[in-house]
Amino acid sequence: MRDLRTMAGTRDLLMVADSKLVSYSNASALLTAGVQFIAPAPADQVKDEVYAALGLTRAATVDWVPGRDAGKTSAQRESYRVLEDTHTLKGARKSDPELTVRRILVHSTANAAGQRAARDKRLTKAADDLGKLAGAGGGRHYKNAEKIVARLGVIAAKRRVASCLRFHVTEDEHGVPALDWHFDEDVLNCPAEDL
Repeated sequence: MRDLRTMAGTRDLLMVADSKLVSYSNASALLTAGVQFIAPAPADQVKDEVYAALGLTRAATVDWVPGRDAGKTSAQRESYRVLEDTHTLKGARKSDPELTVRRILVHSTANAAGQRAARDKRLTKAADDLGKLAGAGGGRHYKNAEKIVARLGVIAAKRRVASCLRFHVTEDEHGVPALDWHFDEDVLNCPAEDL
């Protein structure tokens, strides 16, 4: 990125890159050099809460047909919607100035269907793991509530269900733990029109 600083004043330069470009230091060097750039944001840069707060009705429909859909009828084709906003990148030091970049969010019906299938698969695997854990309460490996809660944390992280997992661990008069769990239907049934 050091060489980009010598390009100051070249506002007509456009760089297209992959998601590895998107970091505070790279964006700072590009903006300082006056280089316009396009790069997909890494998955960890856009949190689920951002997408959950966006409504599909606010996004503009894109008149574009990918090559794989060219021979399909309009009802069979995937559809795409786009919403534009800004994103602020923060540096590692408090003295680093905040960088505001333009962000374009794209909703694809194909990606949405794939994400739903992946989520359903994660939920099924998590339910299997949680069912086994509930049955193992008080056994050799899960003799107390703390061990069950620790294992719950591992399952929630591994299966990525922490946002919808609800649980309660109790102990009877003999100290034998019992696990009661469910997936929060309000979280799972977010409106389909959300981006």
